[in-house]
Amino acid sequence: MQPRIAIPLLLLGPALVASTARAQADGDCAGDPACAEVTTFTATVTDFRESQNPSGRLVAATIRFHNRTDGPLTLGYVTGSGIVTDDQGNRYRASSVRAIGQIGGNTFDPKFVLAPGEASDARFEFLWQATQGQIFGTTYEVDLAVREIEPLARGQHRLGKEHALRFTGFGQQSDAPEAGPVASEAEQAPEDPCAGVERCFFAGPFAAEIVRLNRSVVNPHNRITLEFTIRFSNLGREPLILGYKSRSSIGVDDVGNRYVTTRAGVRDNTVRGIGVVTGQSADASFRLDPGKARTATFAVRFQAGRRQVGTRYAFDATIVELELLPSNQVRTVREHALGYRDVTPGVWSASSIVEGLLNSLIGDAKKP
Repeated sequence: MQPRIAIPLLLLGPALVASTARAQADGDCAGDPACAEVTTFTATVTDFRESQNPSGRLVAATIRFHNRTDGPLTLGYVTGSGIVTDDQGNRYRASSVRAIGQIGGNTFDPKFVLAPGEASDARFEFLWQATQGQIFGTTYEVDLAVREIEPLARGQHRLGKEHALRFTGFGQQSDAPEAGPVASEAEQAPEDPCAGVERCFFAGPFAAEIVRLNRSVVNPHNRITLEFTIRFSNLGREPLILGYKSRSSIGVDDVGNRYVTTRAGVRDNTVRGIGVVTGQSADASFRLDPGKARTATFAVRFQAGRRQVGTRYAFDATIVELELLPSNQVRTVREHALGYRDVTPGVWSASSIVEGLLNSLIGDAKKP
């Protein structure tokens, strides 16, 4: 597994001034309050959800970061900077960060690297530990800090500019936009084959489509289990190894109930068909050659009892891109925060667009 890197103090240089990233009317964000932009990237909240668990109320935001430069861009989340504030003045603090590396003190994780013109998602959860009788709000603002990580010679790095991002306008009557900023003609990022395709998520090297959602109920206690079968398709020209980040699956229904894997301290055995990645180990058995596809199934559960339950579901999971080193060690390349909305139980065929891309790759491989 890729270790976190300690930054020698000599690489830090002079104090770096944080810049506030606000949407500009004439920029990529075009005045969208769910979008923030700076010189090097734009950041757009593509999904915002509310839920609750025994610890309190949760809100989750998926943020799509888009590289505006003509070179690679590495970003990290500044640990402890994430705050959500509702219209009652309650503060929700970041409790979970997925897919983007974190920066804390003199250490950082440089796994979130965007190619020129590339966009990729990170997911943030914020928790408010309410006491009985406290009133919660219905509209929200999100604040967090992201910092650039600059590569130096011989594999060294140093911290670059820090950007304070703010997003507003979220709540019960205000949904986040469906997609991030539109790429310009000069950008090098591949087109999104999942654009306009339901239950499909594009993660750059692969597409991940929900092809089945099974809902089952077990009594007593009215325990509801959701099983999402996802088809992963390698759309690149190199072999791809993927793994599931343990305990990262989360479901939320349309009345705000939260569906999870296992309780803290219990091994996550809720996935089938794909290897599990933990802090100590990584199963690299899920390999996809170019033009190939495989499925895996992810389960989440909710002990409903007498509570009202929904009929439409959102689902999130973190998929880890892995690399097998010559020494047979496994290295984490990066994480991908998959996210789906408004899914109902059913069975579906794979996207014809994705199938066409897979067939094209297979055809190219057969050419002399």
